[in-house]
Amino acid sequence: MYSKLLTLVLLTAPILAEDPTLEVAPYSVIDTKETYEVRDYPATKWVSTYNYAMNVHDGEASRDSFYRLFDYIDGDNMEGTKIDMTSPVTTFIKPGAGPNCESEFTMSFYIPGIYQESPITPKSDDVYIEERDEFMVVATQFSGFATSDDYIKAAAALYEQATADGFNLIADTYYTAGYDAPYTIINRRNEVWFKIRA
Repeated sequence: MYSKLLTLVLLTAPILAEDPTLEVAPYSVIDTKETYEVRDYPATKWVSTYNYAMNVHDGEASRDSFYRLFDYIDGDNMEGTKIDMTSPVTTFIKPGAGPNCESEFTMSFYIPGIYQESPITPKSDDVYIEERDEFMVVATQFSGFATSDDYIKAAAALYEQATADGFNLIADTYYTAGYDAPYTIINRRNEVWFKIRA
């Protein structure tokens, strides 16, 4: 049984890696450290939705947020236009005050380049166009099927490492980013970003 499963994984690996056809939000790598990168993100537009949850990545609120955004790109917008999926899906998190408090979060899809100048207006009141100014981050990457705990651990390690290197980070919020479809089983790309104070 194990050998059959291993054979299946090896045979399907080429089609289960990160989808190269997805347009990725642009950024420039300014510096590469041992465990993270320093990046510059230009001003861009994203389609976003706001929510809150105890476990940001693991529950119903996360699924609801994703499908609000997916419905928008699937044609539930003011022009009835289907819009290509992009990468990554980002989640901007403002952690709760304690372990039993809900965190506020904003999930976003990058708007494809052909719509950056004039994004299509959402139909739902729960979805809006977010204009992000240029910003710099420290960003760390890890693989696997990430849970909220995985992101929290990665964020704690990144914050400790980057501040030890002298970066002045905005500590009370951070981003997570996922680059893969749910059916991708290998080489998954998950990230955590902390914004660098201007």
